[in-house]
Amino acid sequence: MEKKISFSEILKKYTMVIVLVFVVIMFSVNTKGVMLLPQNVNNLVAQNAYVFILATGMLFCILTGGNIDLSVGSVVCFVAAVGGKMMVLNSMNPYLTMIVMLLVGRRTWHINFSLTWNQKQK
Repeated sequence: MEKKISFSEILKKYTMVIVLVFVVIMFSVNTKGVMLLPQNVNNLVAQNAYVFILATGMLFCILTGGNIDLSVGSVVCFVAAVGGKMMVLNSMNPYLTMIVMLLVGRRTWHINFSLTWNQKQK
């Protein structure tokens, strides 16, 4: 016998999917269908590639050790702000900016790690 699934269970399980469909429909209606054009979808994927990379890295962290590091997002935002300021306000070379961003990200991670490690040792 199959177990009957109630409406509240379906709503709990698929809330995010329902909201995503609702948002896509609303944007499609408000933009007169421009949102779902292939070029626009391509732009959305390309502009959010770093989010996919971060999500993949977090998935590996969760699967291998069960650890969830919420500081990743704040470090990415901080490093992006540093890089943006360097390129826009200081007109620095993009390649030099990328190297500095990697160093700033590494240093920020080191500070976060040392602070949390000291807390775990107490």
